[in-house]
This record gives sequence, C-alpha cells and structure tokens, in this order.
Amino acid sequence: MEKQLVLGLAIAAAISLGIADYLAGATLLRDGRMNTALVYTMVGSLFGAVLVLFTLPLAPPEAFTANDLLWSLTAGVALAGALPLLMVGMARGPIAVVAPVLGLVSLAVPAILGPLLGDQLTGVETAGLLIAFPAAGLVSLSDHQTEFTAPIPQAVAIASAAGVLFGTSAVCFGQTSTASGIAPGVVAQWTTTVLLFVFAAATHRLIRPRPHALRLAVVVGALTALAVFLSVLAYQRGPVAIVAAVIGLAPGPTVVLARMLAHERMRPIQGVGFALGVVAVVLFAIG
Repeated sequence: MEKQLVLGLAIAAAISLGIADYLAGATLLRDGRMNTALVYTMVGSLFGAVLVLFTLPLAPPEAFTANDLLWSLTAGVALAGALPLLMVGMARGPIAVVAPVLGLVSLAVPAILGPLLGDQLTGVETAGLLIAFPAAGLVSLSDHQTEFTAPIPQAVAIASAAGVLFGTSAVCFGQTSTASGIAPGVVAQWTTTVLLFVFAAATHRLIRPRPHALRLAVVVGALTALAVFLSVLAYQRGPVAIVAAVIGLAPGPTVVLARMLAHERMRPIQGVGFALGVVAVVLFAIG
C-alpha cells in the first residue's frame, strides 16, 4: 500500500508539473520578451508561496526538527539556482538539447546519491530506473526550432548545472522526516521566492508582466505549489531515485496537452519514450 501511495503521489506531481510547463511555455512563447520568463516565474512562485502558507494550518506537521529545516532551506536554495539556469538554457540553447540533458542529469543525481544515503532498491526497481533514463530523455525531445545564441557545449553545460540543482533539491526533500509533512515544501517555496526576487532586483530584470501572462502565472504557481506538496510527500515515503524518475516523466503530460490543444505533432521517438515510461512505472509498482 505504501509503494502504491508513493507512486500515486509522484505521478500526480508529474501531471501537475506537466500541465504547468505547458501553460508556462505557451504564455512565454506569445510574450517574447527576454526578461518575461524570470518575472513570470517570480509571480508564480510568490502566489504558490502564499497559497502553501495558507494551507499549512490545514495539515500542520507532527514535528519539524532543525534537520528538517536545514534540508528544506537547502532545497529552496537549489531550486532558486536551478530556475534561472533553466530559463537561460531555454532562451539561449536549443530546446532539443537542453530538455533531454536537464531531464537525464536531474535523474542521475538522485540515482547516485539515493543509495549512498540509505535508499535500497530491488533488482526490478533498478531495472525500472535504468529504463526511466532513456524514457525521460526521449519523451522530452522536440523538433521545435528556435533561434539560439549559445553554442551546443554551453547549452549542455547550462542544462547540466540546472539538472544537478534540481536533482539536489529532490535529494534534500528525501532527507526530511515524514512527520514534517508539507512543511519542507512551504519553507523551500518561500526560500526560492525570496531568492528569485533578490536575484531579479540585483540584475535589474524586474519588468511589468503583460496581463495574460500575469493571470496564467497565478495558475502555474498554484499547479507548481501542488506539485511541490505532492513530491515532498512522495520523497519522504519512497526511494528518492524512484520518485525522481517518475516525476522526471513530467514532459509526457506537456507533450499530450500540446498535441490535444495546440495540435503539435508528436514525434515517433517521443512515443517510444512514453512506452518506456509506462514500463518503468510498472516495474516500480511490482518491484
């Protein structure tokens, strides 16, 4: 029952993130201003932070230790560093390079550090993890062409750095106690929000978002906050490598929405990624 709960939480988090990514991508594509991505992320993060603050009394933690606080703050710092790098990578590098590298590296970090920190995987779960790597890379491949300024090695470096930080945040959430509940997500969300605003102010990137971007930023912030909650609960209860592998399939819902709503073509190689992702989740469930 516990394993099914973990997988359910991770799948729900992946779906929430996938929807948020689709809405964010569609909005930023229509806006076109360089600094919009950062401001958009800040607005969404701030709304999400306010939202999680109000929900905390509804599910107060049974206990919240200094160790939980430290890991939560570290996760927030990692996310605050990952988000600007992700935006730079998407803006300057080809998405077909940035997205797969980001997904693979963000999976590799929990896969390496999880066992070192005490996670124990069965042979079937390890097989599922090995299948999840190509699944995450293939499902995020895109043939969408954009102008970009960064050479391929630089794009790979930026995506890798963002992936390391995203993976680190996953590991940090996994070290918090189940008794702390959603509190680590609240702390991390506020830490990320504050640091993003400080970064934007220090680099003079504060601009006024357009109305349609502002409205969708609120929706994306709510979806992202929900994903943070769900992922924190999953990381606390299951092996961080497996949870990260399932959440790493978040581009899947994004691709499905793009196909259904924007009539974008799904590449055959992405279909292979979907199939591998299903196989990985099944192996995690029976492992």
